[in-house]
Amino acid sequence: MAIERPTRRMTLRQQLTHAEKCSRDILEHINGTVLPIISDLRDLSRPVRRRTHFPTMFAFYNALKRLQTTSTDALEDLEYLHGHLEEILEHARRERINRK
Repeated sequence: MAIERPTRRMTLRQQLTHAEKCSRDILEHINGTVLPIISDLRDLSRPVRRRTHFPTMFAFYNALKRLQTTSTDALEDLEYLHGHLEEILEHARRERINRK
């Protein structure tokens, strides 16, 4: 998700476009990866189980471990987007001050 050009050298429009792409990537990651893992974990913990009647603790452990790694990846992406949005806010403030 990293860009090759520093955000300070980008125009405001380029920064907004990049932030939009990052938010789409995060949404795609959450819908494609995180939600199915949460669904699998939920299926293991519900009284009516689809796979086996008695899932093992090892299955719970693996599902939780997968959820933890994918949520860590999602949080890293969100922190990157948050930093990028902070740069956009700072850029917009500088532009507003320069126009006065």
